[in-house]
Amino acid sequence: MFRFSALSALSISVLMGLPTLAIGQGVRMSPDFLPLDVGNRWEYEIVDPEGRTLDTFDMEVSTYTIVEGTSYYVFSSFPFVGTGDPVGVRYDRDLRQYLRFDGELEGDLFPVSRVSVEVIETDANDLPLKARFDFGDIVMVLERSVGIVEGEFNGETGTQIVKLVSALIGNEAVVGEPEVRAPGPRIPTAEPTENVGEVSDSSLSTQLDVVAEDDEHQFVFRVQNISERLLAFDFNSSQNFDFVVIDPRRGDEVWRWSESRIFSDVVRSEGLQAGLEWRFEAAWNHRDKERNEVIPGVYEVVATLVAESPIESEPIQIEVR
Repeated sequence: MFRFSALSALSISVLMGLPTLAIGQGVRMSPDFLPLDVGNRWEYEIVDPEGRTLDTFDMEVSTYTIVEGTSYYVFSSFPFVGTGDPVGVRYDRDLRQYLRFDGELEGDLFPVSRVSVEVIETDANDLPLKARFDFGDIVMVLERSVGIVEGEFNGETGTQIVKLVSALIGNEAVVGEPEVRAPGPRIPTAEPTENVGEVSDSSLSTQLDVVAEDDEHQFVFRVQNISERLLAFDFNSSQNFDFVVIDPRRGDEVWRWSESRIFSDVVRSEGLQAGLEWRFEAAWNHRDKERNEVIPGVYEVVATLVAESPIESEPIQIEVR
């Protein structure tokens, strides 16, 4: 009978021929294509091309830890990349990639030998909602705010298809009806207290940049640690940032990036190392909350780091023609 270990073996055999994973050469994704919260769980079914069930497996974000100032969400296993062992995963905002940590080395989470990306479905704002990533012998379909919803592995034993049966995201079932479990304990392994600095104007720098294009504005929010110590931030949900567009003539909020997005309620801490920065991006298509085109004129943009103690940028005025 086909067992879970066979899927891992197949994935490993596929990956054996790939070059060494290198930071900066991986697959770029937005940070919500694989929700990283303690307690998130995915259950899958493995079938053959005729639809016959071969086996099932699940993977779960079991714990959260900080290693030398870098935060990782620890998966109990991640068979899609050939490992049945726990692996730490984080999203790098600068590289726009998911990275994995095996306890010694960090590398790209997904294979990078070759890749093509096809957007299957978009949301109301024409942003990718579901995308198909073709790595050659491995094909995966990822859905924003859900994760990997389908996979196809081609190896010596033939084609095997993995389908998502159920998913628990933020303690809520988003696919199927998985059993709700209490999240596992977090493992605090942060830097010693004396290496952690206080967040203030002298330790943290924020910068909001705006680029005007034909039918939209691109927003980039940079949060940089300009001190010599680690800075720690507490968050009360999976949301990290937000952008708001305001009509200064009336003081009304016209558009908010987070308005149409779902964030899970999870208490977490993130460390920003000395000299490094977080980079957040979004695009505004000149439509209001009701998705109507706004009238031409001057508007204000404000970016926010949505920590327990929110940190806002200075407002910037933009013109919609």
